[in-house]
Amino acid sequence: MAYTFNTEDEQREMLKAIGAASVDELFSAIPDSLRLGRPLDLPEALSEIELQQHMSRLAGRNLPAGERVCFLGGGSYDHFVPAVVDAIASRGEFFTSYTPYQPEVSQGNLQATFEYQTLICQLTGMDVSNASLYDGGSAAVEAVLLCMSVTKRPAKVVTVGSVHPEYREIIATYFAQLDAELVTVGAADGAVCLEELAAAVDDQTACVLLQHPNFFGALEDVEAVAKIAHDQGALLALAVDPISLGLLKRPGDLGADVVIAEGQSLGTPMQYGGPYLGIMACREKFVRRLPGRIAGQTVDRHDRRCWVLTLQTREQHIRREKSTSNICTNQGLFALRAAIYLATLGPQGLRETANLCLQKSRYAIEQITADERFELAFARPTFKEFVIRDREGMVDEVISTALDAQILAGVSLGRWYPELDDCLLVSVTEKRTKREIDALADCFTKAATTSPVAPISG
Repeated sequence: MAYTFNTEDEQREMLKAIGAASVDELFSAIPDSLRLGRPLDLPEALSEIELQQHMSRLAGRNLPAGERVCFLGGGSYDHFVPAVVDAIASRGEFFTSYTPYQPEVSQGNLQATFEYQTLICQLTGMDVSNASLYDGGSAAVEAVLLCMSVTKRPAKVVTVGSVHPEYREIIATYFAQLDAELVTVGAADGAVCLEELAAAVDDQTACVLLQHPNFFGALEDVEAVAKIAHDQGALLALAVDPISLGLLKRPGDLGADVVIAEGQSLGTPMQYGGPYLGIMACREKFVRRLPGRIAGQTVDRHDRRCWVLTLQTREQHIRREKSTSNICTNQGLFALRAAIYLATLGPQGLRETANLCLQKSRYAIEQITADERFELAFARPTFKEFVIRDREGMVDEVISTALDAQILAGVSLGRWYPELDDCLLVSVTEKRTKREIDALADCFTKAATTSPVAPISG
């Protein structure tokens, strides 16, 4: 976006127009205790050409994951995106008007949203889906709030230590302003302890939030967790990896009441961590508590098929006290990409993609753990992610050695779990080749030596 500065004369003219004596006066409402209180140590001003060159150098330091071999996970994955996704999503009709504020003139967008919702319901086994949310984390907190509203139990929510730590942090941030308790059950063995969960869930619990596959890549006993929740009148909110549903049972068939997901893996590149897509679906009886928008299919006065915004529970559309959320937009463009992706692959294509992830991750585990220094941290079934423990505790060295070879080896778990600071979360998608996986294993075994690992090329 072009930037044009204003002169001191123009600033004085604008201040005079609004009745302010200085720019500082504009910030007089901010208490002194919250102000910086010291001068900014800024360099001298640059000319336009110097500034452009400086910013170009800074931008050049950023390298997308695609320029390295990527084994990163934890919610953002290097999956293959068919060319048709970009080709359709970048059409002007979608690219410039993806939020249907004027439904009567947005039939194409409404139809695309309706198809997205239909695909999500088919994928998850739920009855109804909204038109998307910001990302997986915001979808998680919206699911929790929905359950609290439906059950009329606003005091307590139970989650698990194997749920994405950032999801739990977002919920805790919301709860800091609510009179509600967030109880976290341990997952010392890489999955929820059912006995501890049963002891934590009581008749005041609104819901249990579970992730499957969980943050460690391990599969949970969803049906057992659903029974524990339902026996106490609580609901089960389940976070999933959409790609895993090509092989695993649908959440609706496992007893989930609300399903949420990070939809980035459905046709959106990693792109430095966002923006992404929040997926949310639920049972039909909860539809009036579902946040955001729902597009529906109907007929016009000429009996022609058309689409409308059937439900809008946002505070912009209805009385604030009746709204279910203050979420004021959706991720329509990324929901469109997800719909194109799912329609392109179809059930068989999604199954094949999921199976490739599973088989390649198994091969990676075998190659890495062939060196006795490394082991699987948890003896649990996994899908495409898994946790490797370095017996020598040199996770940073493994990451650094791999980076020298142009490989992103994984995510260090010590950032969120101090007790797992000797562990690395590794993700293997369908894009990874045997050669790349072998090179990763080579980085693991050579991390403690002085022998450099040759970068992958060609």
